[in-house]
Amino acid sequence: MPETKAPHHGALTKTLVAIAAALTLAVTACGGGEEGTETGVGFEDCQTEPTTCNSGPRKDGGDLVWAVDGRWEAWGQADIYGSSLATSIINQPLRPSVFTFDQAGEIHYNDGIYAEGPELLSEAPLTVAYHLKDGATWGEGTPIGIDDFLWQQRATSTDDAQCAACVPATDWGSNVASIETAEDGAIVVTYEDGYLDAEWYAAGVITHPAHIAEARGYPNWRTDPEEMAASVRDFSENPPLDYSAGPFRMVEGVLGDYAKYVPNEEWTGSQQSTLDSLTLKYIEGADAMVTELRQGTVDGAAPSSFDPEVLDLLAGEEGLKFTVAPQSGWSHIDANLDNPFLSDEALRRAVFTALDADEINQRAYGTAYEDVETMRNVLFRPDSEYFTDQIGDSGLGSGDLDAARALLEEAGYTWDGDQLLTPEGEAVSLRYRTGIEGNAFTPIIQDLVITYLGELGIEVNTDPIPAGELNTVLEEKDWDLIQFSWIETPLFASSAADYWGEGNHTGFQNDEVDAIAAELATTLDRDRAAELNNQAAQISLDEAVQLPLAWTPALVMVDEDVVNVRDNWATTMRVFSNVGEWGFLEGS
Repeated sequence: MPETKAPHHGALTKTLVAIAAALTLAVTACGGGEEGTETGVGFEDCQTEPTTCNSGPRKDGGDLVWAVDGRWEAWGQADIYGSSLATSIINQPLRPSVFTFDQAGEIHYNDGIYAEGPELLSEAPLTVAYHLKDGATWGEGTPIGIDDFLWQQRATSTDDAQCAACVPATDWGSNVASIETAEDGAIVVTYEDGYLDAEWYAAGVITHPAHIAEARGYPNWRTDPEEMAASVRDFSENPPLDYSAGPFRMVEGVLGDYAKYVPNEEWTGSQQSTLDSLTLKYIEGADAMVTELRQGTVDGAAPSSFDPEVLDLLAGEEGLKFTVAPQSGWSHIDANLDNPFLSDEALRRAVFTALDADEINQRAYGTAYEDVETMRNVLFRPDSEYFTDQIGDSGLGSGDLDAARALLEEAGYTWDGDQLLTPEGEAVSLRYRTGIEGNAFTPIIQDLVITYLGELGIEVNTDPIPAGELNTVLEEKDWDLIQFSWIETPLFASSAADYWGEGNHTGFQNDEVDAIAAELATTLDRDRAAELNNQAAQISLDEAVQLPLAWTPALVMVDEDVVNVRDNWATTMRVFSNVGEWGFLEGS
């Protein structure tokens, strides 16, 4: 859940973000379909005015129906079971986020809850003040207050003495020493001695109302860890019909099917809705979404993956607008270092040298975006002040089969005909996994990987990942090579720990990287954090742990009368980052 983040949340949390992505294609795009097909119809101004494009005066009223393609399996936001991207999206119209990023990467604090951004009071110990806005409520008259912070601290404490057998989405609470109310009314969070985080301002400090936990039958959540855990489960199992901390409140909801919202009359934030209602409805797959949009049964959608052929359908349909544009997320192929073959760095390096990243990107993602760019830094985009070329002349992703063979020969590998053999004479075979169902790009990548590695003498066995099972596959390390997309935001301070630190999904372990992760938990210097994360990324690439590919294409499509919907690369909420501003064009 990218617009909120727990300080130093560890490898598990980043895995959950990937799960939330559930093999979604995160983004990089703006071209494609058949040659000559436009991919910015009605959204052309997004190239030059990304924060205000598709604007227009809104009429009062209207019932907007939006298609979502992720089935949510929980309503709550505090535990691992509700940490999926699908659950975050379905709650976005009412969830109490601290801030969001806009398309320019600028941070905007939630002015419906906070009078100003978080304030750093002290570095030793790290102490942060949150200034709640007068009149900020849970949508039914109860002010947001300190109990809501305390509930969240217990829910994410990772301590059975505070929340029995809880499995939180983050470990924010485990780093908190105290939460108190200051004389000026601010909520002051003091962290444990020695704990620091360069992105202290981005912590997710509230998810659910403590008084609603009491009203639902858990009055002793403060002192009874079993009751506290029961309240967490209750929020996950039941729709939030009795509270809201956003521009809408939910009035109907069926798990995994739909959620209907109406404007929250108590909301005082700058995002003020003009709609009569907003319904988020599950529709499986971009093809079905396009059909519904063309029939007028939905007003818009931003599918997580799509077949570029749908762009031609959209381009030929009057009354619709669509765009394919760069957003959050990056695609990559990772090696499982617990695999006996891939535990050998020489083989990993040869594998990633044999793969041609440019060709993979052009033949897969280039079908939707002709200017797709191959990544050379796994954390920062080329226009970032922190960008460094991490690929350099390493040969990774070059497709140089001669160089790959030379690496293997030097390491003692041989060939029996076309079959690669280890120095001990064992035939090399690898199991490659990715999501195929409903995904037009990953089958292309898979076929190319099979071809490249086949030319190197490696037998590749494919085993598609069923929809929704990426989490299980990653955590059980049930793969040899795997391709999926991480979802990213401008936050990066914990990346070294998340991607390459203790317990990461690849099995990579490096003392220097562990030291970097430890230092990152003791610095408030964001420039230093960027430097350290780049160092950790470089170490992982030097040891051929993964091959970055590209920021992958994403699609937004709406009825021509829908205004203020625009994609946002800087948050996993994408178009939902300004959902309170959506509406129908005046005069439509």
